[in-house]
Amino acid sequence: MTEDRMTLDDFHKKIAITTNNSIWPILDKEQPIMQELEEALHMAHTSLYHWSKIGQPINIARAEYMISRVCYALSWIEPALFHAEQCLKITKETGIGDFDLAFAYEVMTRAYSLAGDNVNCKKYRGLAEKATKAVKGKEDREICQSELDKIHCP
Repeated sequence: MTEDRMTLDDFHKKIAITTNNSIWPILDKEQPIMQELEEALHMAHTSLYHWSKIGQPINIARAEYMISRVCYALSWIEPALFHAEQCLKITKETGIGDFDLAFAYEVMTRAYSLAGDNVNCKKYRGLAEKATKAVKGKEDREICQSELDKIHCP
């Protein structure tokens, strides 16, 4: 009988994907409880850590996005803004486009909405709307728009 072993890189990838994907059911709840959000935050940081070992910039940007989303759900302004900025920075520096750019602007919109910064909220909402219209796939475009529609600038 042989024992299947995964490489360290395979382990990092598996944990990064699993933890990231486990966050969405929590964020999709209408009223997640604090314990769920705290667990989601731990998973988001875990995902970022593991992607930092083996991932590409797109993986890091998506992990930063997820941390910002969880911080937004926790109403933590500074970390939500910090991680949104990291997401957008990586996305722009590496030329990642399509729905990743739309989501980077969307998470910036969320962070500024949470901060009560109407000027920047509207600025990034406009950028998010423009990027969303440029998303190639209809389903991806609809997902981007549905997330953006959940945000209200103060």
